[in-house]
Amino acid sequence: MNNVILKCKNVGKSYNDGALNVQVLKNLNFEVSQSQSVSIIGSSGSGKSTLLHILGGLDMPSEGRVTLMGNDLGSLSQKQLGLLRNQYLGFVYQFHHLLPEFTALENVMMPLLIGKRPKAEAQERAAAMLEKVGLKQRMLHRPGELSGGERQRAAIARALVTRPACLLADEPTGNLDRKNAQNVLDMMLDLKNELGTSLVVVTHDDELAARFERVMTVADGSLQMK
Repeated sequence: MNNVILKCKNVGKSYNDGALNVQVLKNLNFEVSQSQSVSIIGSSGSGKSTLLHILGGLDMPSEGRVTLMGNDLGSLSQKQLGLLRNQYLGFVYQFHHLLPEFTALENVMMPLLIGKRPKAEAQERAAAMLEKVGLKQRMLHRPGELSGGERQRAAIARALVTRPACLLADEPTGNLDRKNAQNVLDMMLDLKNELGTSLVVVTHDDELAARFERVMTVADGSLQMK
C-alpha cells in the first residue's frame, strides 16, 4: 500500500545557543507509507531523536512542515495535536515510562481511557494486546515485578493498544541485552505486519537497523538513504 502516513517536507531544526545558531537538521524530505518499517541511525548527537520528536509533534521544526494523515502538525492547536497523536501515533522510549503504582493491564488501558473509550472495552483490548506480546500471565503484575524485557513489552503493548497508524520508537532496545533486544524487535516487526502499523525506530544498533525495510542515516543534519 502507498498510503502516506507521515511526510516531511523541507524540514529543518535549529536552536539558539547564546549568540550561535546551531542547525541540527536541514532540508529533510521523506515519506513513511502504511505498514512500512523504517530505521533511523546516526551517531550520538546527530539529531535522530530530535527528528523523531518532530515526527511525533512533540517538537516543531524551525523550517518546513510535517504532515500526519494529511494534517499539517504546525497548524494545529495543542488540543488538536493531542487528539491527533492519541488517534494515530504510538510512542515507545528507551525507558518504559510505565506508571509504577498500576498493573501492566492498567498501564496498557491508559491510552484508551484517555481517548474516552468505555472501561470494559479498554480492559478487554488491553488484555488482548498483552496476550499478543506474551504477557498473558503477567498482566496483573506491577512494573517492579516484571523483568526489563517484560516492562518494554508492556510499553509496546500500551503504544499499540489504540491500533495507531504509526509507532515511533526511540532506542526501544537500548536498555536490553542482545537476546532480549532481538526478541523485542521480532515482536515489534510481527505486530507491525499483523496490525498494519507503520514503524519508525531510532537506534544506534546497525545490526537491528538492517532488519527494517528502509534504513536512513542522519549525518551532519542531513538524511542519507541506504
